[in-house]
Amino acid sequence: MTDPTRTARAPQRPRRIGARVFPATVTRTRQLTPHMRRLTLTAAEFADYAPIGPDEYLGLLMPRDEAAPLRLPPEGGENIRAAVADIPDHERPDLRWYTLREHRPEQQEIDVDFVVHGDEGPGTRFALRARAGSVLGVRECTALYAALPQARTRVIVGDETALPAIARILEDTSCDDTRVFVEIGDPDDIQSLAGDVAWVLRGDARPGDRLVAAVREAQLADRIDYAWVCGERLAVQEIRRLLVEHGVGKDRITFSGYWRLGEARL
Repeated sequence: MTDPTRTARAPQRPRRIGARVFPATVTRTRQLTPHMRRLTLTAAEFADYAPIGPDEYLGLLMPRDEAAPLRLPPEGGENIRAAVADIPDHERPDLRWYTLREHRPEQQEIDVDFVVHGDEGPGTRFALRARAGSVLGVRECTALYAALPQARTRVIVGDETALPAIARILEDTSCDDTRVFVEIGDPDDIQSLAGDVAWVLRGDARPGDRLVAAVREAQLADRIDYAWVCGERLAVQEIRRLLVEHGVGKDRITFSGYWRLGEARL
């Protein structure tokens, strides 16, 4: 019998045509774990927002301090970074990308989970100071997850920055055989996920090193139909290389460097 996962056209990432930019307001904050903080946002646009993938992400435009006015770029432009760069420096918000963790259209709400560390990156600063009534901008984006419907085996790999997306993938999709590897820095940051997860504790190692080792040493299925790998950039590149060596086609691997060691975390 012909294997449909080998002969079908390579999966294409979902794409959104057109993207709104609109203000949103923080309604609630919650500390999920020592290094994960959840913000609940509300906006009328969330009532008809239609996510196009389980790891849907949004561009968040965050004022640099609580007293700063919210200045948003105009809608309609494809290059949101250029549009934000055109805003005068004293009004320019910080633009960063975050997973839509939960969507409640009937309540016009979403949840967004932020990794908070002592590095004082823009996302950390906003998440820690945010309170009910804080405002920010939202730019609709897209998703990355692109497994073929016929996929029977998959590998999902990431660090704590990828946890919100991994959680959504496990909740919203299914596969006969799923292996999940997640690296975290603190055992108290373990979350309850819908699946069997190999939690990799970083300890004093370089971020990503133990995650790479865990994937290298794992007894993976001979055939892997799809892989999703996101997290620290260099670790993601190395894990992708390992999977290709294992026989996974490059067109069956979704990968993204969410952040890079030595740079402010998003």
